[in-house]
Amino acid sequence: MLRVLGYIDDAITALENSFLGALMLFSASMICAQIIARSVFGSSFIWAEESVRYAIIFMVFIGSAVAFRMDAHISIDALHHWVTEPMRKILVVMVNLSCLLLAMLLIYYGMELVTLMQGFGQTSPALEVPMYWVYAVIPGSAVLMAYRLMQSTVRLLQPSAAKRLEQPSHAIVE
Repeated sequence: MLRVLGYIDDAITALENSFLGALMLFSASMICAQIIARSVFGSSFIWAEESVRYAIIFMVFIGSAVAFRMDAHISIDALHHWVTEPMRKILVVMVNLSCLLLAMLLIYYGMELVTLMQGFGQTSPALEVPMYWVYAVIPGSAVLMAYRLMQSTVRLLQPSAAKRLEQPSHAIVE
């Protein structure tokens, strides 16, 4: 069973990384194409700026889930250095559970927003895609964030978590 969960986690990780990489490549390419089109041809693609804006929004939300996976979110750890190891573990679990609560709120209210936008039938100005597709990144990425937070909390509660707590908060632990 753990092996299957490991494969699922690897697949989710690969999808996150691939999607972010594709969005970065697309954004950089589109910006370069836009610059060339404006300077060489004197005109630009109507939809380019809007598509790059949405790509960056997607990168921020999905990147937040990746940052939870890599334990790379900015944190204030002054209290972390003053307390004992068992208390450190309790503090980190409390922070994770607080973030998990926020992720659950993002899922709930994000779904409400997507449903509301779907009811309006609004489309984006240049791409003419339904706006609820754009807003769907909010609950979708919040599901990834919640998954990564639960994963991190389970890892912390395992006996081998002491080494992880001793490392600086910016360290990447896998």
